[in-house]
Amino acid sequence: MKILPPRTLPSRTPISRRHRPRPSGRWTDYRPCLRWDFGFTCAFCLLHEADLYGGQPGEGLGGTTVEHAIPRTTDPSRKNDYTNCLYACRFCNRSRSAHPVWSDGARLLDPTLHAWGEHFIAADDRLRPFDDDADARYTHQAYQIDDPRKVERRQTRRELVSDRLRLLARLEIEIAELLRLADVARQRDVQRFGEVLEEIRSLRIDARRALEDLQRYAAVPRDAPKTCRCSAPRDNSLPDDLERQAIEVPDAYL
Repeated sequence: MKILPPRTLPSRTPISRRHRPRPSGRWTDYRPCLRWDFGFTCAFCLLHEADLYGGQPGEGLGGTTVEHAIPRTTDPSRKNDYTNCLYACRFCNRSRSAHPVWSDGARLLDPTLHAWGEHFIAADDRLRPFDDDADARYTHQAYQIDDPRKVERRQTRRELVSDRLRLLARLEIEIAELLRLADVARQRDVQRFGEVLEEIRSLRIDARRALEDLQRYAAVPRDAPKTCRCSAPRDNSLPDDLERQAIEVPDAYL
């Protein structure tokens, strides 16, 4: 099982569109393609669907939207253009609202054209723009990338994922040691053997609960779409940068 890292770092490369959906008269039809292309993650503040939904399936709960790089009011002809559609959380979408692409010489950054890692740095559950980067500062302000609600959700994930990973690592060591003791006790002390088995069962319950908590932050949600509007089969996988950050959680010892 692959889970999200405690903190999603800004991508070192622009987001690559791998899907080429058939044109539609409704931009909402592109959601399955957008979810895969953007790794189920808001293109701007980097909140994953799991951060917004508490680990529940993402569709139908209103936490994410289709953002238009060029607003529909500015150029209605591009409202159903897939290359103009971005995956965003409802917070970023509402914050941007009518902010223009250009303002006082600064432009809104497009994550499919600009690598977020060249403009922002993750620090203290925030996604800070570089001080000397006017475009990043404007984008940060327009989308309110460090809205307190977003910071709180980043903190919640970081604390829970970090804690449960540490717990699982400790329990794995303790269970392995108890299994060794059980092997010895089985031949020498029947009563002690039973006590050790009970300790192992108790630790495995704790480990299973920790794993269930981590499953809430699965990198690929349980309801990840299996079909989309692409006429040819598409590689349904996470974007490379998000794939590199995802953590493999072994559960065989449970």
